[in-house]
This record gives sequence, structure tokens and C-alpha cells, in this order.
Amino acid sequence: MWRLFQRQHPSMQGSIAQISPAGLSSILVNCPDKLIIFDLREYNEIELYPYIIPGALLTTNVSLPTLMPSIPLRSAVVLYAADQTPKNYSLLRLRALGSKFYVLNGGLRAWWEAHLPLESVRCPRRPSSVSRGAWR
Repeated sequence: MWRLFQRQHPSMQGSIAQISPAGLSSILVNCPDKLIIFDLREYNEIELYPYIIPGALLTTNVSLPTLMPSIPLRSAVVLYAADQTPKNYSLLRLRALGSKFYVLNGGLRAWWEAHLPLESVRCPRRPSSVSRGAWR
């Protein structure tokens, strides 16, 4: 299964390969150590649907480009949002990092519609809601 996953290369410069919810689920079961999953949803989307794919990392409080250099070279990275990956996401910059990137086809909604497992997640605080009071 992992070899099949590795062979799914984007066919055009500037495009990114897609993975189905069933394919991602299978890889999560069989090869979880070779996979990193990023949840790209915004705060308001997480507040509306506070669930996440097991093992996924929320990116609302972190700079994803800052995290990228720490990703092991031979790992695969799956990106997802609520429905589709945001169009403004810089896929060309991701491709230059050397890891393999994939988009979850249909996003979290497709995962949910396939009745795959979800974990509840507490919505992280928005940066503007952080108290600015003095330290005590």
C-alpha cells in the first residue's frame, strides 16, 4: 500500500496529487509513522465542526511554512481543509521542500461522509482573544 501511495506523483508542475479518504485511512492503519497530516481549517470552521482526523495537526496557531523544514524528507504530508484545500495555498513552495505532498480529496467533509473515525478537538483560542494583562 505504501509503495502505491509513493507512486502517486503530481502529473503537472504546479498541481498536487490527491488522496481519497479510503486511501488515507488505509495508510493511517498500515504506515502511520511515514505520514504527517495537517488540518488547514480556519478558527471559524473549527468552531462550527470541532472534529479532526486522528493524528492530524491543527495549523491555526502555527506558521506552516515555518514547520516545513522540520518534516523528515521521506515522509508524506497530507493537507486538508473543511471541503477543499484553499486555492491561495502556495503549492509550488511546498513542492520545492522535497517531501511528497497530497491533498485529501473532498477534505474533512469527505472523510466524515465516508464514516471514518474522527476525534473531537478543542478550538484553539484566537490570537486576538489572548489576555494582555500583566504577569503576576
